[in-house]
Amino acid sequence: MISETVENVKGKIRKIVHDLNEHISKPQQKYLLEMIPGCFSTGSLNLTSISGYLSEKTKVKHTLKRLQRNTENYSSLLKISNLYNIHSSYEETIKDERVLISVDEGDLVHDYGKSFELISKVRDGSSKKKRINNGYFLNHAVCYSLSSKRVLPLYLDIHSSISPDFKSANNETIKLLDTIEKKFKDKGIFVMDRGYDAGVILEYLYKKGLSFIIRSVGNRHVTHRGKNVLVSKLCKSVINKRYKKNSFSYGYAKCYYKGRPMTVISAKGAEKDNYVYLLCEGHIRKSKEAFFRVKSYFKRWKVEESFRFMKQQLGIERCLVRKFDSIKTMLGIASFCWNLLSRIESDRLLAVELERMSRREKYNTKNRTVCTFMHYRISDGIRNMLLSYNKRLFRFRDKKYKSDIVYYMKIPYYLEKHREREIIDGIPVVRRKKSLLVA
Repeated sequence: MISETVENVKGKIRKIVHDLNEHISKPQQKYLLEMIPGCFSTGSLNLTSISGYLSEKTKVKHTLKRLQRNTENYSSLLKISNLYNIHSSYEETIKDERVLISVDEGDLVHDYGKSFELISKVRDGSSKKKRINNGYFLNHAVCYSLSSKRVLPLYLDIHSSISPDFKSANNETIKLLDTIEKKFKDKGIFVMDRGYDAGVILEYLYKKGLSFIIRSVGNRHVTHRGKNVLVSKLCKSVINKRYKKNSFSYGYAKCYYKGRPMTVISAKGAEKDNYVYLLCEGHIRKSKEAFFRVKSYFKRWKVEESFRFMKQQLGIERCLVRKFDSIKTMLGIASFCWNLLSRIESDRLLAVELERMSRREKYNTKNRTVCTFMHYRISDGIRNMLLSYNKRLFRFRDKKYKSDIVYYMKIPYYLEKHREREIIDGIPVVRRKKSLLVA
């Protein structure tokens, strides 16, 4: 049973590399075929651990040297992974009328790291006291399908505040939105937390005609009945009509922001003065739609879970490469790994088998769900499967000797029947000569 599961997982990895055949070089393809299984088997992006897992006939130090060189040179894989994930998520949700796109800023912290290139000061969101540590800023976006209840990867990028190319955090956010809106403009609802109600971002969202749900701190001014009022004052005093659902109530008011229609929604929980202020585009006419916007905002927590998942299961903070380009390459590998998990999740039979191999307790003694984020169980299942499998997944680096001539193993997907290559928008096509044998 293990060998059959291994072949299915290998097929999923080959599919990713096969789809990118026209966009990345042959050495980059081999690099992906080594790094993706290595990341899952070691649970980190540590090159030394991955070199040991590959168990090549050469010494580990030579494998490590090759991986370090490739990691430094293949920083373009991060941009390629983002465009590929956007393309894949769009194909997965093509039948959905509306999808939620959660956007948030994160951090990549190295507490005692001083030798990392372009390292700056960031607020550690994982610590209880939100300490200021050495690290980098991350921009992340995920897609939540309302029909299948699945979380799909979209975008992951890194930037440093001391980089010469850095202008502002708002510019990095607009760069993220500009990449995603090309595919999801018609059906995507961008869900963002406090801090994203800046005038620059609101102007961009209105200019592009995007749907959004943004939580406001309350100090934003809007025009209500011809008067400029604070959002916090509007929600607490002006919005009197409230609809009750379970333990919380909500209300909404039609307003304008610099002459553009906007709806301000006020949601209040069971606790006193526990208000949530939401800004939405256009004028909402039905309370049912307002309630849908409130529920959609709380789905934003999926992006926080994804940050935690990448740090715990994929080990993006345990990556010790120091050059900024190398760090970008590692984040690209993490994005490809998450794409593999979403592909496995869509294959229900394979997902159930890997869940069984993960040996994780899904329910506690009170029969309550312990882990609802399915990717934890799938990644643990892949790790246990790889560690119990005595052979390497891909053996294209093994040499074959035949009458004093050295041959190399062929990359398996070249032996498949010819099918039309997929061209992904935004990724440049690589021009090269076709060859079956890859040294």
